Amino acid sequence: MSQKEEKPQLAGVRIRTRKRNIVVPHDPQSFADALIDIIEDGRDGLDEADRSNVTKILDAANKTLDVADVADLDFSRYGDTLFEVAFVGARLTTGGSVATEGKKLDINVLACPAEAEAILPWIKWFQSMIRRRPFLVKALENVLQKFVMGLEFYDDEGRHKIAIALARCFSLKVGILPESILPKMLVDRLVLKGTVLQFVTEFFKEFLACDTLEHLMEILRKARLDGQMLEFFPPQKRTWAEFDAYFQAAGLDSLVQHTAKRRYDEHCQELAQLVQGMMADDPPAKADAVVAEVKAKKAEWGLEDADVAKWVFVGLVQSVMSNIGSKNTQQVQFSVLKTLKTQSKTLASFCTSARLEAGLLNHIQVTCYEDSRLLKLFPDIVKILYDGDVLGEDTIRFWYNKGSSPKGRNVFLKNMEPFMNWLDEAEEDESDDE
Repeated sequence: MSQKEEKPQLAGVRIRTRKRNIVVPHDPQSFADALIDIIEDGRDGLDEADRSNVTKILDAANKTLDVADVADLDFSRYGDTLFEVAFVGARLTTGGSVATEGKKLDINVLACPAEAEAILPWIKWFQSMIRRRPFLVKALENVLQKFVMGLEFYDDEGRHKIAIALARCFSLKVGILPESILPKMLVDRLVLKGTVLQFVTEFFKEFLACDTLEHLMEILRKARLDGQMLEFFPPQKRTWAEFDAYFQAAGLDSLVQHTAKRRYDEHCQELAQLVQGMMADDPPAKADAVVAEVKAKKAEWGLEDADVAKWVFVGLVQSVMSNIGSKNTQQVQFSVLKTLKTQSKTLASFCTSARLEAGLLNHIQVTCYEDSRLLKLFPDIVKILYDGDVLGEDTIRFWYNKGSSPKGRNVFLKNMEPFMNWLDEAEEDESDDE
């Protein structure tokens, strides 16, 4: 039997056998115990008068956490445990309840009074920890997700404290993402019980107590909840009337007004889309049909006449612009003028006063200013609407003399000179005839 030949080796080179990766056991409890010891040691090192001052306790703990002696604390692995201890004084189990084994920290977020001033030092501590170790922001998001998904495990006071902490985290911009946390609370069972509605109400109140409504709406927009605020309510109460009444009673009038304006603006856009759709029919809807449909929506949505006229005009123009295809600029302009001419009766139905006419004329000016394809078309549009009894001569003269919008004013006034001269000549001819 032949022996196996040995492979040649380089002289002086020792072949090493690769060792297996050593897997360190996952031991969050040891991390929690070590963290609690550090915080308690920091408190014990303070003067007796300062041992109830959370800010000084956490500052003392930070000094210890930043030294090399605790470098073996694996924050990247046990970041969730860090924030769990800060919130409840111990680890959280998978179900969201507090772990019974191990040490307990008697100072934590949920042990504080339900006041922003008491909880704020913890949020500032979160902020300082994340600044030193940016990767911890994901751990904070994970823990906050557990809280908002398990609101039913806490009493009213506990939920209030969580709402305060969450509001302050967003207000102080510690780095958490709204889309990672807020949508998680829309758990059907929590919504049905009214728990979510109670929680977001307290969250809104606490946030607006220290920040602006604009910032709050930006947070909701990033979480894609700004258009789904009725989802906070149980299914049987998902009406805007219920929404307005509830949040007014809660003292959140600014939120009610903002959402009402948002709904109003959405209805205006829907009106333009309605008109655009009716003009896209084959054949396009007659003016009488458009007027009837617009009046019905105006009554249903409570729209003002001034806004109705403006958005009907937008819908008429969009009906052409959305079907440009291979048309050149001249064809587009011709189509716009033709559409406005056939639907001048529609616009006239909602321009029943000089004020409404002036508002529409300024809106047309701004629309033409913002779309270069319509810029030179402005005098022709005015002429068509004048002939169709939409705009009166007095309104046009007022606009020309002092009522025009600043946007492109000089250009529009210059382009309107021939039309204004024509009006003057027509007036002189009428005087001569008399």
